[in-house]
Amino acid sequence: MFRRKRFRKRKNIPLQGKSLADYPAGTDIEITGMPGGPGFRQRLGELGLYEGAKAKIIKNDRFGPVILKVFNSKIALGQHQAKRTYVKKV
Repeated sequence: MFRRKRFRKRKNIPLQGKSLADYPAGTDIEITGMPGGPGFRQRLGELGLYEGAKAKIIKNDRFGPVILKVFNSKIALGQHQAKRTYVKKV
């Protein structure tokens, strides 16, 4: 009769810093938070982006993907993903 809830309640994660989409190219950053579901966090973790990881923004034109340099490899994130990733300047 009663349906189980499919989605878990999200924990209130304190967001620190600005989003990744707010910084220009050439900025060195550190990831401070990634609010989102487990799939989003897993994908970024597989790419080498996790809380505390350091990266450099190669390209951010406010349209198109944001390109980051992490561990000597380049990673492209969409603008929506970049807006949901919080970072601070190093």
